[in-house]
Amino acid sequence: MSTKCTVYIDEAGDLGIGRGTQWFVLAAVIINKNAEAHARSVLKTIKKDLNLDNIHFRKLRNFEQRAYVVNKICDSDFQYINIILDTSKLDINKLKATRNTLTEKPSVILYNHACRYLIERVSWLLRDTDRIGEIVLSSRGTSRDTELIDYINKLLTYPGNEIANQFSNICSKTAESWDMLQLADICATSMFYYHEINTYGFLLPCHAKKLRKFLYQRNGSVDKYGIKYYSDEMKPSQNYFSDHMVCK
Repeated sequence: MSTKCTVYIDEAGDLGIGRGTQWFVLAAVIINKNAEAHARSVLKTIKKDLNLDNIHFRKLRNFEQRAYVVNKICDSDFQYINIILDTSKLDINKLKATRNTLTEKPSVILYNHACRYLIERVSWLLRDTDRIGEIVLSSRGTSRDTELIDYINKLLTYPGNEIANQFSNICSKTAESWDMLQLADICATSMFYYHEINTYGFLLPCHAKKLRKFLYQRNGSVDKYGIKYYSDEMKPSQNYFSDHMVCK
C-alpha cells in the first residue's frame, strides 16, 4: 500500500513584474503523514521559544532568530522542491502571447507555469517513492485560490503531460490556521534569501545551505529537481553568488 503524505506549497518574493522582487520562489514541502506530529511539535517549540503566534520567516527580527528556526526544523523529516524565477530576465511580450484570455495577467501565467514545473517534480518524487500526496496550498483568501486548484486539477488530467497522478486531494488553507504551511514558508524564504540581494548588497546563503540535505535529489542531483530554474537563462553564474557573499 502506498504511503500517505502531504504536499505543502508556499512562495517567497513578489511576482509583480517590474515592481516586485528580482527573485521569486515557489516551493513544495513533502512530508509523510506519520512524520507530521513531530514536525508540528518542533514548530510549536520554536514559537514558544521566540514568543511567536506564527512563524513568518521574512518577519523574523534578525539573522540569529532565522538561524535558530532553520536549525530546529532540521530535526524533522521532509523533502522540498523549489521553482526559481529571475523576474529581470522575463520576456513580457512572449508571455502576453501565451495568454488564454485578454485579461489574464502575465504574473498569473508565470505563476501557473511555475506551478506546473513544481507539480511535475513532486509527482516524480511521489511516484518513485510509492507515495500518495494531498496538496495543501497557502491561501490568499481570494478567488485566485479556487482558480489555482482548478488549474492543478486540469494539469493532472491533461493528456501528454509529464505529471504522474499521485495525488488524492487539493485544498487551500491559511498559514495561520495550518501550521505546517509555515514549514513551507521557511523553506521557500530560505531559498529566496540565497538569491535575492539585500539592501546592503549581500546574499544570505546560510539558511538554504543548512537545508540542502532536504532537497529532492534524483540520480544524485538536485539540479532541475530540488532546484529548478524557470528557464536555463535564469540560472545565475557562480560569480553572482561569490560576488555577493561575505564568506566565500
